[in-house]
Amino acid sequence: MDLQPYGQYDNHFPGALTGYLEFAEPNLNYDSRYRNIISLLDMMIESVRQQPGRKITTELDRLLDIMMEHIGPENNFMALLGYPHEAKHRNHHYYMFEITDKLSHRFTISQNVLLEELLNLRLLWLVHIQSHDRDFEAFLVSSPGPTASLQIRQNFCTL
Repeated sequence: MDLQPYGQYDNHFPGALTGYLEFAEPNLNYDSRYRNIISLLDMMIESVRQQPGRKITTELDRLLDIMMEHIGPENNFMALLGYPHEAKHRNHHYYMFEITDKLSHRFTISQNVLLEELLNLRLLWLVHIQSHDRDFEAFLVSSPGPTASLQIRQNFCTL
C-alpha cells in the first residue's frame, strides 16, 4: 500500500466540529485508496471557507466518482472473502455516498452546500477509515483462507 500522511483539517471556523481527535491524530497515515477522497474534501473545504456560496458541482461530481472507485472494489472483496461485518461496512459506504449525492443534487437546484456539511462529511470518512476499513484490513491480515483468498487479499492490500 502506498502510505501518505494526512493530518486533520486545521483551518477551523467558529462552530466547526472539533471533537474529531479520537479518530484523526495529526500524524495518521492513509493509503492511496483514501488519499484522493480526503485531498478532494480538503480542497473543497478550503474553497468554500474562502468563498462561501462558491459552486463546487464539478468537485462533488468528481468526489462521487472517486467514492465509487473505492467503494465498488472494496464491497466486492468483502463479499468474496466472507467478511463477517460486510453488510454493516457496505451500508456505511452507501450512507456516505447518499450524503454526498444529496449535496451534489442540491447544487444542481442552486442551493449552497455549507462548510459544516463538508467538514461533517470529511469527519465521517475519517471515522469510517479508522473503524470500518481498519477492521476489514485486520480481517485480511488475520484470516486464514485458501490460496485464491490469499491472492485476493494481497491484491487488495496493494491497491
